[in-house]
Amino acid sequence: MKAPATLDEFYRTFPTERRCWEVLHRVRWPDGFRCPRCEGRKAHRLRARGLWQCASCRYQASVTAGTPFHGTRVPLRTWFLAMFFVGRHKQGISALQFQRDTGLGSYKTAWMLLHKVRSTLAHHSRFPLEGDVEADETYIGGYRPGLNGRRVGKTGVAIAVERREKTAGAVRLAVIPRATRAVLTSFVQGSIRPDETTVFTDAWGSYKALGKLGIDHRPHKGGHGRHTVDLLPWAHTVFGNLKTWLRGTFHGVSPKHLQRYLDEFSYRFDRRWREGELFGFVLRRVAGGQPLPYRQLVAEGTA
Repeated sequence: MKAPATLDEFYRTFPTERRCWEVLHRVRWPDGFRCPRCEGRKAHRLRARGLWQCASCRYQASVTAGTPFHGTRVPLRTWFLAMFFVGRHKQGISALQFQRDTGLGSYKTAWMLLHKVRSTLAHHSRFPLEGDVEADETYIGGYRPGLNGRRVGKTGVAIAVERREKTAGAVRLAVIPRATRAVLTSFVQGSIRPDETTVFTDAWGSYKALGKLGIDHRPHKGGHGRHTVDLLPWAHTVFGNLKTWLRGTFHGVSPKHLQRYLDEFSYRFDRRWREGELFGFVLRRVAGGQPLPYRQLVAEGTA
């Protein structure tokens, strides 16, 4: 299936709800049906209920079971449209705009659906950064009235981004509770392939432990903060793009859910040279993801 590049192509590719189910079945079970209970390969389709019944143990399975689609009452075509916007649209889409565009009955439903899609876009640890890597941190959000200081009322975000000859490579972004040695060292170490990476940072003392871990660490002795823009150009460029995106598309986001927005941003950023394939990538991620009930979604604490 060729991934749609425009809305017109999307509606021609997925003209009906049935077509969406057929595509999801092919993505979820690329080698054919496999029974979740007995691993059986033969099944009969129960069209009236939208289920597949295993020919061996008679277990009835749904193609959406055990995925973020689990138990959904939203048309699958609307889910596909959400994945199209998240993957194909450079700026993504806010829940309010998605509700308006799709005619969903409530903002809550639109918000939940988009967050379920985002929940599948986190980085895989099997793809660490390597080569020259810039590491830094910033703060996102506004000040609390009457209080000063860059950390007050803001959320910390750490970055590790590959520095290539004329552009940035892949990026890792994470919400951090504070910019301490333990937090930043753990983040950088978990983002890179240590024996194949040179890490560039500013002079912030929290990064000093990297050298003791056997990582080639090159701190710049020129300073910390705003004076490091020229020293860590790609980290600052990505941070600038991230903040512009959050303000422009969402007008700010809750710290409680910020990590999923970071995952969406970096997922699209890392694949920016393959825009035409992004819808298919996101569809496969969601089809292979885990259920995320609303009560779990809203109960999650901040990092």
